[in-house]
Amino acid sequence: MPYPDHRHMLAWTTVRRERMLPETAVGITHVVKGKTVNLRDVIAQGSVPARFVFIDAMPILRLRRPEELDSLIIPEIGENVEEGQVLAGRRTDRGRRVFSPVNGIFLYAGEGRLIIQETPAVIDVEAGLVGNVIEVYPNRGAVIEAYGALVQGVWGNGRRVIGALRLEPEDGLESIFDDQAIGQRYSGTVVLTRRALKDISLSVIADQSIGGVIAPSMDPALIERALHLPAAILLTEGFGDLRMSNQLYSLLEEFVERQATVDAIVPDRWEDTNRPEVFINLPARSGDRPPAPRIEQPVRVGEQVRLTRAPHIGSIGEITHLPKTPRLLDNGLRVPCAQVVLVTGESVMVPLANLEVLGK
Repeated sequence: MPYPDHRHMLAWTTVRRERMLPETAVGITHVVKGKTVNLRDVIAQGSVPARFVFIDAMPILRLRRPEELDSLIIPEIGENVEEGQVLAGRRTDRGRRVFSPVNGIFLYAGEGRLIIQETPAVIDVEAGLVGNVIEVYPNRGAVIEAYGALVQGVWGNGRRVIGALRLEPEDGLESIFDDQAIGQRYSGTVVLTRRALKDISLSVIADQSIGGVIAPSMDPALIERALHLPAAILLTEGFGDLRMSNQLYSLLEEFVERQATVDAIVPDRWEDTNRPEVFINLPARSGDRPPAPRIEQPVRVGEQVRLTRAPHIGSIGEITHLPKTPRLLDNGLRVPCAQVVLVTGESVMVPLANLEVLGK
């Protein structure tokens, strides 16, 4: 029995999510089991051990002997230094000088070299959910259970943000460039767009300090740039010029102006459950605990699925028939298939490998 990929699109469900410090971090956990947390609560705090930066000053200052460096050192050993600060040179305002490449502590000068220990950045792990702590990992983080709407995408740029969900302007993200009032309205928010992201879209996101964007697709040439944006980018369909499905857009549209947590995880090819997602907390209903998403359900007749390959990529439909024997495709391959009726009414035969179950 085939078990395809699952990608959830749920208006009411229970999720459990780990919120953890990086494995290399040293820190403490601020919550206990059973505690109720809000979106912005810091549940763990720590820092990654600082690296040491070595600077070979002799070629920079054109020194012949290492001992010549001693008289050119400017800060005291143990002094805090800032990025760009002059560490050594005959003058601080001109000529050959050695600049600090990082913020840190000036630890050593000798043998023609300078050593700085970089200032470690403090890492705050926010809950990102309104829910209850159900498990605690000392000095690492916790697991939080929450209720709400869940939509999973296909690609993210590795950022996590929390912000009010808003629809893009009628003329698209690009129109924010020309209207300062509109730009202020979108600063720090999560913007939902049905249009594919372009180069100018990423410029708008950065310049207007938009917190995150949920979009259907993006030109693959923009991946590297998107990975360096501070905003969270979540794609629901893939790469190219793809449109967002009406069902998915309509679901997210219901939650406009609510706080959304976008966890734009970079997909891991070795971990099927590692998917970028947006979660919208919803108030608990009296006596009604929503079911958790099902992640190991086989393909069945009546199941709602999403098609993941051309010519119907992104389309949603329902399985009406599962042939017991493999079917011959136009490309000459004979593979297991499913008969799917799309929302448009068209009936197509689709390889099982090209289907995702919309987990319910």
